[in-house]
Amino acid sequence: MILCVLVFVLSSTTLSQQHLSHPINFCSMASTCIHDGRGVCASSPDGCSRRSFLDQCDMYEYNCDYGTQFMTKVSNPCTDGQPDFLC
Repeated sequence: MILCVLVFVLSSTTLSQQHLSHPINFCSMASTCIHDGRGVCASSPDGCSRRSFLDQCDMYEYNCDYGTQFMTKVSNPCTDGQPDFLC
């Protein structure tokens, strides 16, 4: 009986995945985010602008402060090169 309860509890936590709902509230995310110092490369929704941030929390704060919607593309600083799309 205890084994069945344990299996149920462990399986139910994987079924309750959290996801982002739209529109994303970057100010709320920035206020609860914990800085980890891992640089990220983010781009604007149209892919025409890229920007490096100190970490994902820094990106959320920037989006909150400036009303932008940068999203993470790769988890390292941006390199020089062409934007994602022809702008």
